[in-house]
Amino acid sequence: MNTIFLFEIQRLRKHWFSYAIAITLMGIGIFCGNNFNMSVSDGIYLNSPYTIGFITGMLSLAVIFIAIIYAIQQLFKDQDSKFYIVLFSFPLSQRKYLNGHFASYFLYTFLSFVFIVLGFIIGQNLRSGSEIQTNFNAWHYIYPLLIFGFLNCFLVCSFLFFISFTTRKKLLVVVGGLLLYVFYMVVLVFSNSPFMAGSLPQSAEVQHLSAIADPFGLSSYFLEAKDLNIQQKNTQVTPFSGILLLNRSLYFTISLALLILTHSLFSLVQCFTRSPVPTAV
Repeated sequence: MNTIFLFEIQRLRKHWFSYAIAITLMGIGIFCGNNFNMSVSDGIYLNSPYTIGFITGMLSLAVIFIAIIYAIQQLFKDQDSKFYIVLFSFPLSQRKYLNGHFASYFLYTFLSFVFIVLGFIIGQNLRSGSEIQTNFNAWHYIYPLLIFGFLNCFLVCSFLFFISFTTRKKLLVVVGGLLLYVFYMVVLVFSNSPFMAGSLPQSAEVQHLSAIADPFGLSSYFLEAKDLNIQQKNTQVTPFSGILLLNRSLYFTISLALLILTHSLFSLVQCFTRSPVPTAV
């Protein structure tokens, strides 16, 4: 097991602030699940598989801001603490160094989103009324957590990890995350997403292109589910096929490519020898 990864996990487990963050994120999720009334269409329940997938996809946008905060705190920790001065005395290869940092960074980000989803599940199941189904199916929550939460976390973390270890500039990490968010909003407009009430009608070709280009997959989710009737949207998850499968596979491949590119461009020696090492007076 990677030494850096194990060290970060132990630090996370022993730090009381980690538990405070988890409780806070669950509280946010409970609030969202208990108060969101985002009805996508008449006759579709607020806790239908289709609506759960839609809201989970929207909540996954929070991954951008969570990942930016963790990137600044974790990925620049060695640089800020001047740990690089003694780093070369440890038997660590460049590959293990990068893999350990990315694994812990991704785990922190994904677990944070999992706590939001857990709170969302609790919040939804505290609700009652005619717009809520009484039956509970865990798969209806796990499915969007995988196709939106896991894959979107992997994409955002890979992108910010690439920026962090190739530029070593915190400002560019923040700008990169915000640009990713802006790009997503532009895609929603061109995909005629139901989330964007002011979006103009687009041709089928433009909608398909936008669904493929959508980095967070919601446009492809809407496009894949458009032929489902109300009963299907209330009882079954949107099939992981067609344009949705293509979109998710494309961005998973891009995420892997970013990690490979980071490994090829990053130099442990050059990166940490740019800053002058303090000398004894």
